[in-house]
Amino acid sequence: MNNLVSSRNIWWCPDHDRYVLVVTEQDEVVGLNYMQGDELDIFLSDFSGIDQDLTKFYNSVAPYLSGEYQIDRINQAIWAYFDYKNNY
Repeated sequence: MNNLVSSRNIWWCPDHDRYVLVVTEQDEVVGLNYMQGDELDIFLSDFSGIDQDLTKFYNSVAPYLSGEYQIDRINQAIWAYFDYKNNY
């Protein structure tokens, strides 16, 4: 049986108006980053690195999130993280 060992994907999420970087290893999220807006060239040049704080936040709250797809849960975490960072 074949298993995906690692991946690095960029998602465009039109409902949230953002690009999201998701890096996985052995089905675990090991890296996240995002940028509001639809300018892919800016995302690739300025947001293609891993945001360690966002990644740690996501992995801490992931068990409490709902949604059929992982990207849905990641977007929930990004909104919560964004709100937290703006308020504190």
